[in-house]
Amino acid sequence: MNKIKGFSLLKIFFHHSLRYFSGHPFLFFLNIFCIALGIANFIAIQLINHSALESFRASIDLVGGKANLEITAENGSFDEEILSRIVKEPYIQVATPVLEQVCMLENHPGEYLDVVGVDFLTNRPIRSFELSSTVNKKEDVLDFLKDPFAVGINKKLAERLGIKTGDFLKLRTPEGWVELRVHSFLELESGAIGSDEHLAVMDIGNAQEVFHMAGQLSRISCLVSRGKDRMETIRSLQEKLPPSVLVQTPEKRNMKVEKMLGSFQLNLTALSLISLFVGMFIIYNTVLVGVVRRRSEIALLRCLGLGPKWIIAACLGESLIIGILGISLGMPAGYLLACKLIGWVSSSLTSLYLLSSIERIFISPYHFALAFGMGIVAVGIASVFPSIEASRIAPVQAFSHATLEEKVHRFGLFWLICVILFVLLALLFSYLSFGRGLSVLSFGAALFILLAFSFVSPLVCKIIVQMARPRNVIFKLILSHFNRSMHRNALTISALLTALAMVISVSVMITSFRHTVNGWLKQSVRADLFVTTAANLASGIHQVLSPSVEEVIAADNRIEAIDRYYEFRSEFRNSPIKISSISFAVAAGRNNLEFRTGNPEKLFREAAGSNRIFINESLSRKFNLKEKDRLSLKTDRGMVDFEILGVFKDFTTEFGLVLVDRQTLNKFWNQKGSHSLALYLKDPGKSAVVKKELDQKLCSMGDYIVYSNEELRNEIFRIFDQTFSITHLLKITSLLISAAGIFFNLLILSSERNYEMAVLRSLGASRRVIYALVLGESGLVGMISSLLGLMAGLILAVVLTYVINRSFFGWTIDWSTPWITLLWLPLTVIVVALCASLIPAHQLCKENISESLRIE
Repeated sequence: MNKIKGFSLLKIFFHHSLRYFSGHPFLFFLNIFCIALGIANFIAIQLINHSALESFRASIDLVGGKANLEITAENGSFDEEILSRIVKEPYIQVATPVLEQVCMLENHPGEYLDVVGVDFLTNRPIRSFELSSTVNKKEDVLDFLKDPFAVGINKKLAERLGIKTGDFLKLRTPEGWVELRVHSFLELESGAIGSDEHLAVMDIGNAQEVFHMAGQLSRISCLVSRGKDRMETIRSLQEKLPPSVLVQTPEKRNMKVEKMLGSFQLNLTALSLISLFVGMFIIYNTVLVGVVRRRSEIALLRCLGLGPKWIIAACLGESLIIGILGISLGMPAGYLLACKLIGWVSSSLTSLYLLSSIERIFISPYHFALAFGMGIVAVGIASVFPSIEASRIAPVQAFSHATLEEKVHRFGLFWLICVILFVLLALLFSYLSFGRGLSVLSFGAALFILLAFSFVSPLVCKIIVQMARPRNVIFKLILSHFNRSMHRNALTISALLTALAMVISVSVMITSFRHTVNGWLKQSVRADLFVTTAANLASGIHQVLSPSVEEVIAADNRIEAIDRYYEFRSEFRNSPIKISSISFAVAAGRNNLEFRTGNPEKLFREAAGSNRIFINESLSRKFNLKEKDRLSLKTDRGMVDFEILGVFKDFTTEFGLVLVDRQTLNKFWNQKGSHSLALYLKDPGKSAVVKKELDQKLCSMGDYIVYSNEELRNEIFRIFDQTFSITHLLKITSLLISAAGIFFNLLILSSERNYEMAVLRSLGASRRVIYALVLGESGLVGMISSLLGLMAGLILAVVLTYVINRSFFGWTIDWSTPWITLLWLPLTVIVVALCASLIPAHQLCKENISESLRIE
């Protein structure tokens, strides 16, 4: 009977809930909007992160999707003689070679083709594409193979660029211009859908000839016999192959990519959660407002026998209704947002990590379920505490508005203890993340900083009210109103200071990072001119310069010295690293890398031609390496021990970088080419003239770009700004939610003070006084939010710069304060708060006095 009675009363309560929502539609939709915005941010970042990995997998699977083993080289390519060894193994069913070359399209600026040479005779069992719709006819394949310039391209790229079969594509390569004929379009199987639209396919023999890479392969895709242990196969093959040639499973390759992108994606995810965190304050306020405004209904239901548990369930039920509606709107909005942001993130990933353009959003049920779960949890946490407070109020007290407001929030010792606890936890998590290598805990430190300031905001409000002694009557009324609505004003301040702190902290971090990178470039990038291929700039470093180009440049007597740069990926203790090479003899006296200890010129001269190397700070911090330690690296001569001569500041990679001398590279690795050249002129004042003449010479020789020192810096900062562009959207979203919170808070206060304002107007108060009271309270909220947000933002910036950054990337960033941002942003918040109060103030002024004074 009690259960039936409880459900009947609960049904009545929900009837009142629907009536409440219909009576306050703005409040209802504003909360849905805030939740939807937070969920949209989160799901968009999750879908983009997921799509980046899936696009990479699909691009690889295009030519080797069914392979269960692959053979690659750390330094890009290897001799095709390796293939003859592989095919002799009895447990290898299929072994098909692949050659990959990235080239810019001459008639389509900014576009490139990732040309993949495959063996159509051996890769049929494992590839995931067909040529147009006629591939099943043998003569069509033979026709494709007979044409040395035939290429198959992606339909999506063809449609976007207006390319038809039979068209000729002019490609810029390091060896000159190449024209390929579009013979077919690629019909993708399910495993390759979503692959990079820039992928194109050629016969491998034709590709080797066209790109002057005879006898070279990029990888070998293999299919191992069923029942054969792949791990045993890997160990067996690795023993028979050179040390620089790697045998791995596709799963391990994908894990490497996930690890490579992990820090970048985790930071985006953390930023996307800020807006959801800010939205929790709005939900908290909503439930509290509902409790306060319907105190008589709660008291009546309690008198009729509805227990505290049912009150909690009813309040949570209302919140869940709003939450589910907000999540339902946020998910499709997140998908649309991901479609808009995909270009920014794709460009950043290509510039910084790997060549893979994200062509479509991959729908992941897991991430939608995760977003739904996080949204429900956020709504539940935000609404459970005011729900519990409402259930604890006795029916007699619930009929008193003042009693309920006073009991809902008594800011005292408990809140102070929470603040101290959060600060201690932030310090503990910072120590564990930085000192113990638990990087993920660094985000916990940031969260506890925000919580500490959120909990300290009501205490600050109480102190301000108690210390203020205004003489003006208007000011006294403003403080009185502010104090009596402390429970809501404190929450609005917490939401606003959280968003403001996030914006300020990210702005300080980016400004500091940019300032540090600028100083680093002045020290380490000092050559007058730089030469590389356009493909290396557009799609990451892949192409090696032609020897003939190096000869032409070396013959120019206006050039005093040439520093040849080369890099490749490797592994150290199962983690990806980058090995780069320059000429230490040339760098000595010219390149002022910032070493932790020692003089750069002296260190370069000591390390020239020896087994002494330099490592960057990221590698040093990650593996606790220091000067004079020994570091074992895999080379073409086997495992070799090198001595660490110095640790230098570097911002090119967070994985770890090893810098070796050019002579050392030639000695231990079979690599003679260069990815770029740094030119030091005898007369730097003539750099513009030399650049112009080199541009003209190299233009006819291939796909080359000559950059001046200033142009290279501008290009680096373009990539820098592009990388952080997505953070601007996340910052704006958080501020929008906070602005909505201010507007919502003032609307509720105006409706609750309708009677009080009517009394003042009946006593002779003018509209100007009403405006002053509303704007004054709103301005006070904005000022306290700005003050606390500024303090929280600067402390959070310290955590971002010196805890999160060092934990994940290992970089040393010098602090730089964006004074202009710190000046205008708090002022903007105050102005927004004042503007948000204009509509509520206007509503109060236009209300009929006699109607407002009527007693319910």
